[in-house]
Amino acid sequence: MSDDNEAAAGHRQQNLYFNELFQLKIQCEYMRRYRNLLAGRVRRLEILRAVASNGAIVTWAIVQSHPMIWGTIIALSQLSDALKDAIPLTARHKATIALVASLDALVIEALYELEGVFGGQFSNEEITERRRKLLQLRHEAEVEHLPTADLPQRAELLELAEADAIAYFETMFGPFETILGPRE
Repeated sequence: MSDDNEAAAGHRQQNLYFNELFQLKIQCEYMRRYRNLLAGRVRRLEILRAVASNGAIVTWAIVQSHPMIWGTIIALSQLSDALKDAIPLTARHKATIALVASLDALVIEALYELEGVFGGQFSNEEITERRRKLLQLRHEAEVEHLPTADLPQRAELLELAEADAIAYFETMFGPFETILGPRE
């Protein structure tokens, strides 16, 4: 392979690695925003449950009329409390908390490797292998924490996550051209 072809191949592998890291960062920011959205919903559900349960008990104790209605409200509140981990919203929220932690750890590791990738410490084959390993670890984290892969795609969150990732990398490294060179 000529020196020009080898340099182009090396530059390509570096760009592929960086692009994978960038996509990982976007996913991490998306999951962080989605987790925060779910946290608000879970909090509202918990408040509603607490108000319904305690309000029903207090009202029943004071008024003591319509005991069947108040008893049903109390029973439903207790049932929802017992099933809170089985409710998809709560379970999904817990899964996103764990996934964000895993993705953050992957981003940290990939950022560490990025220095070696762009510093010329790795051959093209080693960069390719590191990129494959990053893809594999990302996939394993997704499967472990969200095995059903039933996460809805929210365009507005994805747009914000992309902006977050761009801002992060530009803060760390300057404009993308600094890392990747001019884009075609």
